[in-house]
Amino acid sequence: MKRFEFPLDRLLKLKRQLEQIAELEQGRAQEAVGRARAALQEHHDQLTRVAEHITASVGRAVAPHQWTAAAAESDRIGHAIRAAEQEVAAAEHQLVAAAQKRAQLATEVEALSTLRRQQWEQWRQEAQKADQQRLDELGLRRWQAARDEMVGPAEPS
Repeated sequence: MKRFEFPLDRLLKLKRQLEQIAELEQGRAQEAVGRARAALQEHHDQLTRVAEHITASVGRAVAPHQWTAAAAESDRIGHAIRAAEQEVAAAEHQLVAAAQKRAQLATEVEALSTLRRQQWEQWRQEAQKADQQRLDELGLRRWQAARDEMVGPAEPS
């Protein structure tokens, strides 16, 4: 009997490679989300420090240029926070897309792997059946040969 051959082996191998690539992309997307969230947190921390500085100045005379500088800094940080929030949202969107792509490829790989296992099992059973038939045929021939030897040559009539 010929050896087992799964016709979709090349496709299965390709899908496994694509799944590995998708896993790497998902990891990169997760890292990007972490970096974006860290940047957002840093901007929030900066704003907190500016607010604390302004709060500490309440009740004291503050030079106009200090007040203007603090207001400008707060405004700049506010813009940075909005931009960072957009980056976080975009990074999270990329992460979701990467996770969906990986899940889809994982499903395809699992389906092909299951099909391969089923075909392997079917091939194995057919091979066992063919081997058993060969052994049965060989046993029958040996039995007939032994029987023919015991009976002896047929007597002429």
